[in-house]
Amino acid sequence: MPPEKVRLRIRNLAKAVLVSGQAYQDPKDALNEFVSNAADDYAEADRTGARIRILLRRKGRYPAIIVDDVGRGMSRDRLREVARSLFESSKVGDSRTLGEKAIGMLAFQQLGQRCDVVSRTADSAETWVLRLERGKATATLEQERRRVRQLPGTTIYLSDLDPDVLRVLTQRKVVDYLRARRGPGLARGDYEIEVVEGSSSEIVLPERPDGVRLTIPARNTLWGRVEFALYVAPSDGKRRRVAVVGRAGTSVVDDLTELDEFDCAPWDTNQVSGQVMFESLQQSAGRRAILRDRDAFPLFVEAVKAIEPSVARTVERVSKDVDAQTTDRLSDQIRRIFGRVLKELSDLDNPMLSAGGSVPGEGGVLVGPASSVNGDHGDSRDKEPSGIDDLFVPPPKPISRDSDAEGGRPDRQGSSRLPTVLPDPNPREARSRFDAEQGIVFFNDVHADYLMVKDSEPVLLDYLSTLVAKEYVVYNNPRAASDELGEELVRMLVRVRRHISRRS
Repeated sequence: MPPEKVRLRIRNLAKAVLVSGQAYQDPKDALNEFVSNAADDYAEADRTGARIRILLRRKGRYPAIIVDDVGRGMSRDRLREVARSLFESSKVGDSRTLGEKAIGMLAFQQLGQRCDVVSRTADSAETWVLRLERGKATATLEQERRRVRQLPGTTIYLSDLDPDVLRVLTQRKVVDYLRARRGPGLARGDYEIEVVEGSSSEIVLPERPDGVRLTIPARNTLWGRVEFALYVAPSDGKRRRVAVVGRAGTSVVDDLTELDEFDCAPWDTNQVSGQVMFESLQQSAGRRAILRDRDAFPLFVEAVKAIEPSVARTVERVSKDVDAQTTDRLSDQIRRIFGRVLKELSDLDNPMLSAGGSVPGEGGVLVGPASSVNGDHGDSRDKEPSGIDDLFVPPPKPISRDSDAEGGRPDRQGSSRLPTVLPDPNPREARSRFDAEQGIVFFNDVHADYLMVKDSEPVLLDYLSTLVAKEYVVYNNPRAASDELGEELVRMLVRVRRHISRRS
């Protein structure tokens, strides 16, 4: 039987104008059209869990991309009908969204020169192929002799690929893209996707949400229910996104922040992940945007804006909990570091020590008189101690090179009382302050310097250790000149950072 020439036709010019204005922004979007066609076919045939295979042949004389499914396949008549009905098909279960198969037939033009649709149905032993070429208004339909399918289904062969496409469509990039783009369907087990390049094969697994699951009831609208499956996690450098999901579990947009209305906190904090599901949303033909109709889209925006304050509060709470845990952990590390540093300093000649410890300034640990120090530097320096008992309990022994000191102060009991580090409940302009009564170095967790370093734990450890060193030196050397104070601070910081570096 000779090949049949099938002229491509557009039945609805208005739809064609709309669709043709939505160009694919990325070759991966065009490839996704063929994956979407297979996923739709599985859904229509109730073939839950069936596999879609993508073969990337990017090297060699004849590079190609192959998308294979084991669905119902298409007969000769069906292939002819698809070619003659461009822009007339619809997504499975969604008559409002244009596409899938007919538009997918044209998506190949962003990838290469040729597209062969090889298909066989279950009720026939014949395999048929529809051949399309970029820019041609006529397709060729004939029986396939060389690539005969043994099982029902459809295989798409994309060939004569553009050089830029070969660079973009690597296995890693395709897997990551499909994980985000097809996440809802993969998570439900609607189908599986396998990406093969050379001898390497990888199954696309859905992203696993992490963090605190928010209990947010669905919101009923005139166009159906808006449902939420959202998670809030600590900020750890990982990118997290909230997908917008339409009918049949298809992602309309991968990231909620792509919409101007939600390009803000808490959605752009990389702490919120999950899905917002609203079946009435329409997807643009380019598959990268939501059509902003006057019916469903405003209701979607209103529903998401209504839960935004609750999500923001959860993000703030999780952040504070993580900050508190980090502070506790770093506080223990700082105590150990300063225990070693003060032990070293007690064995060195320190011109800033006050022999006998009759005044605050003997180089001891951050423990001061409860009756005369209220945590403010100004008060602690302006008041003279009334006696040795007001300064330390028990009274310190005279400084001796032979003392059994673990810290800067000779007595073991005092040196064991190393400072705790906590956020300041009443922050002022200073970066930190020392409360001698409680033995706590309070740091300002709203200071610009703290906010700049808080997301990196090693840098934060160095920053908090510097604050403790500063408070230690200032409190224990109230009568020192500025140059002497600076020299003593440097002397301590050198040893502090040496112990920090040993930890890393």
